[in-house]
Amino acid sequence: MGLLLGANASWASEPLALRFGPGLQVAQASMDDLFEAEPAAPAESATAAPTPAAAATGAAASAESLDALFEGPAQSASPAPAKTPAPATTPAGEAASAESLDALFDAPAPAATAAPAPATATTAAPASDPLAAAEPAPGIVFSGLYQNEFAYAVPDEGHISSLKQLLKLRLNGTLNARVKWQIGGDFEYDPVFQLGDYYNKQVKEDQLVFGYVDETYLDIDADAWEFRLGRQHIIWGEMVGLFFADVISPIDLRESILPDFDLIRIPQWAARAEYFSGDFHGELVFIPLTTIDNVGVYGAEYYPYPISLPPGVKGIFLEDKAPRGDFGADLAAGARASYLLNGWDLSAFYYTSPDKTAALSRTLNLGVDPTVTFKPVHGRIHQIGSTLAKDFGVFVLKAEAIETLDRLLNVDRLSDGDGLVKTDTLTYVAGIDWAGETGHNVNLQFFQTWLQNYDPAMQFKDLESGASILLTTSALHPDITPEVLWIRSLDRNEWLLESKITWEFAADWRATLGTDIFAGPPTSLFGQFDHTNRVYTEFRHNF
Repeated sequence: MGLLLGANASWASEPLALRFGPGLQVAQASMDDLFEAEPAAPAESATAAPTPAAAATGAAASAESLDALFEGPAQSASPAPAKTPAPATTPAGEAASAESLDALFDAPAPAATAAPAPATATTAAPASDPLAAAEPAPGIVFSGLYQNEFAYAVPDEGHISSLKQLLKLRLNGTLNARVKWQIGGDFEYDPVFQLGDYYNKQVKEDQLVFGYVDETYLDIDADAWEFRLGRQHIIWGEMVGLFFADVISPIDLRESILPDFDLIRIPQWAARAEYFSGDFHGELVFIPLTTIDNVGVYGAEYYPYPISLPPGVKGIFLEDKAPRGDFGADLAAGARASYLLNGWDLSAFYYTSPDKTAALSRTLNLGVDPTVTFKPVHGRIHQIGSTLAKDFGVFVLKAEAIETLDRLLNVDRLSDGDGLVKTDTLTYVAGIDWAGETGHNVNLQFFQTWLQNYDPAMQFKDLESGASILLTTSALHPDITPEVLWIRSLDRNEWLLESKITWEFAADWRATLGTDIFAGPPTSLFGQFDHTNRVYTEFRHNF
């Protein structure tokens, strides 16, 4: 019958999927604020000092994106851990990274006497982004960002693919010396979906107007313990820009893996408890209703399932209903422990949840009008992982490994009922960050995914490999940053090339001009988006 159901579920296994093989996702977050020269704002009380990877001299990494791939070098001496905020300012040239939007808006926590905490994936350093809240003042702190995006797709017949207007707002306040709160919202409007007939009705309804509750939580300081209750980002990965051990945060994939980190992550409704003692940091997470990746709807520009149907066969795509309101099916929970040992930042974790990105179950109806019905399925998975980071002075080493049990993957075999098989996967990645004194920076990463219950109908090899390189420099001008990111499969001729120039032309303002180019076979991860190659501009104001 010739039904081709790409590798959809194999990318669907974790948030933000660039994966060469299931379980491996490459996040192109973005690299916009890699070398911001502004001092870092204070972090929250639950955050800690920079990781060993925050070591490259002369680079200040932004919390928003892949920029943080070049966090500045850590201090040579191992910092004494604590949960207290970092100083309100950062010396010029010292990197500051923050992998969640928390640091972008949060008002600083009350001062404490303990030294900075050891770096962990969940305790990011203070952000240098101008969105970070200023010194605390009585009452409520209001902050946010506005971004205008224009994109033009350049296939054989070009078209405007984005006119997005984005507004993020946050309110921060304190109840007393130990309790603070935050309310956040994300609002988007894209009039391109009101123009012409390029997109179907379902896509227009899905992407014309969009919004959600952003990070909204209550923070409680209980000495060695910190508690956060509400909608929040929980970041466990060490590989900035690559989502491997970052297993909790869902991703907005409606523009594939192209937007900045601060725009692509979706927070979870969760209860989190963190414990700090010496060089040890422990964390417990409970999520009653798991939030899933937002993949959009069939027919959208970046719908991440390359499905090809034979002539005369109709496809029906059911809405992705999750959370489903079933406490047992939607529940997620995990624990993570990290320790700073002789300069090595080591961690291990366990996490169980419904898979954030769906596999597509299929039902065939071969009657007079043949149809195939696709239903998103979020099977329960179990993930065991470990991360490490070490500053060697000349460069910073990072690595992660994650074993995922019971993941559902699609197979291209009509005799296989629903088109799904269950497999275990092992994904691992190693990378180095190098930052030169002249402002030139390089990040190299190599990653592999091993399908342990291999089925040839998965359309992948049992061992899939990939690599990425990020080049950026601040040497040309302190306010202008050119960047190039190339991500490539080592098993097939498929790749993604992103290049852009960011200009910080005024305080709290920046402009970006860039291009995104996808290449590869039409059913591959990158090749399926070959028709979406684009040029774009962005203007952002932080307030």
